[in-house]
Amino acid sequence: MNVDASLAWKELLEDTQFDYAMEHVMQRPPVEIGITSLDNALGGGMPVGTFTVLAGEGGTGKSAMACVAQYTAAANGRRPVYYSLEMPRHMVISRLLSIHARERNMPPVWWSTTRNEVKRLANHYVTDPNEAAYYIQRYMTGDELGNVDHVLAAWNDFERTMWKRMAIIDNLHSVSQVCASISSLCSRGLRILPIIDYVQLGADGDGNEYERVTNASHLLQQTAKGWQVPMLVLSSLRNIRKDERDQPPSVSQLRGSGHLGYDAGTVVVLRRSDSQTSGSERGVTAYVIKNRVGPIDEDGIPLLFNGGANQFR
Repeated sequence: MNVDASLAWKELLEDTQFDYAMEHVMQRPPVEIGITSLDNALGGGMPVGTFTVLAGEGGTGKSAMACVAQYTAAANGRRPVYYSLEMPRHMVISRLLSIHARERNMPPVWWSTTRNEVKRLANHYVTDPNEAAYYIQRYMTGDELGNVDHVLAAWNDFERTMWKRMAIIDNLHSVSQVCASISSLCSRGLRILPIIDYVQLGADGDGNEYERVTNASHLLQQTAKGWQVPMLVLSSLRNIRKDERDQPPSVSQLRGSGHLGYDAGTVVVLRRSDSQTSGSERGVTAYVIKNRVGPIDEDGIPLLFNGGANQFR
């Protein structure tokens, strides 16, 4: 067989394996993000056995949406693991408490104004959960005291019903460490949803940013496929030129490496929009610009994002 024919057979084999892999993935139900319009556009949610990229400019709600996905997964019986390479643990918990209070029809907890309270709760829960209430009431003064009852009520209910279903890890610093942790959890038979916030911060190794992000992307792909888990990977965008803003986003706008968009099974990009109903909500459009197991939606899905309440609607 000549070289050209050999390469042709290799490419055919890879295509056949890819088709088989996609058929295998589609037999596994997708994992919901928790935002109905976006899940519907994705064909039910995030596919299993590959990773979903959630990208966007600052202030569009990437981390907020990741926390919605984390809470939804836990409520649906999967064990989400939030690998925060940026936010400290208590800030993730603050967002989750906002979601929990809303889902349980409790008085609202505004995560952006309760971070200090939750920090104390999170820090002291690990040693003595009964000490948290005493500590928070002793050391909080002024306006902070107005939030104590709501925060404690939400925390106590959250800790009793949801906290043990999920994990938040903020002491790892690279994608390679994260993937090792994912492999360790999967080897124990746990049905997890890894959430990585965000990939460029954990792109370790030698070389320039392009090479580091490319290597991180390949490792994420291998881990998701090897363990057949869904995975939500947050990404920042490169600087967007003015002439690009009139066009739908593209995978080339992911910061660091186009391989991130190539390796991912699904890519969702959040972009600010002009719609805004009040001072607490801002318009955000979600674009599904890649979807290996379903349609894309370059027209965008309009959403309203309330940052203080960690809510999309």
